[in-house]
Amino acid sequence: MKFVTSFITVVALGVSGAAQAADVRLFTEDYAPLNFERDGEIVGLGADQVFEIMDRAGITYEAELTQWSRAIGQAERRPNTCVFSTTHTPERDPKFKWVEPLASDSTILVRKAGSDIAPATIEEARSYRTGTQTGDYTVGVLEGAGFDAIDLAPTQSATLKKLLQGRIDLMATSGSFLETALADGVEIEEALVLSTTMMSLACSQKTDQALVDRMQAALQSMIDDGTQAEIAARYK
Repeated sequence: MKFVTSFITVVALGVSGAAQAADVRLFTEDYAPLNFERDGEIVGLGADQVFEIMDRAGITYEAELTQWSRAIGQAERRPNTCVFSTTHTPERDPKFKWVEPLASDSTILVRKAGSDIAPATIEEARSYRTGTQTGDYTVGVLEGAGFDAIDLAPTQSATLKKLLQGRIDLMATSGSFLETALADGVEIEEALVLSTTMMSLACSQKTDQALVDRMQAALQSMIDDGTQAEIAARYK
């Protein structure tokens, strides 16, 4: 599996092509297949949809791939700033203006392949050392499920490394992450499903509502004409 460590920025200017401030700043993280770097570009099931949304809505943008804690922090604080692909949780709901759905996904616990750790219930899973990424939505999922001592790492790849080295027993992540990891030959497997989630574009409360409305209308047009399904098929 390829893990991106450098910052990658995509800049889309308006129709005139003149240098000007973008309408919206977009932030995302390396989290395949939703968002990742390929040949110097940000792509993925979520990324492709978000950039298509902006193009259809006639919104200029700058997009940066960075660490998740920074990405979501920027979108919470700055006007006309959005983060993707973001899990829409009750805790996050009042913090953002939402454009959705980009995709649905499951939140799962994974273990190292061949491990005899096999919790049948969430209650059983609480007894194991469980890790995830700082600032990720899975922190809230785990806390809500009663997990106390959650092992946090700055990136998804760092958590995965801990799991493979036996420093944690379980890792909280998404079903799509597991699919991509397996395709890349990473030796992990599903241990338990925690919940089903919706992935969205989350914009700061200081984002112009007219821009958000245009984004949502563009996304709906993509759903209606089959573009969203076509994009999803690229990453299966």
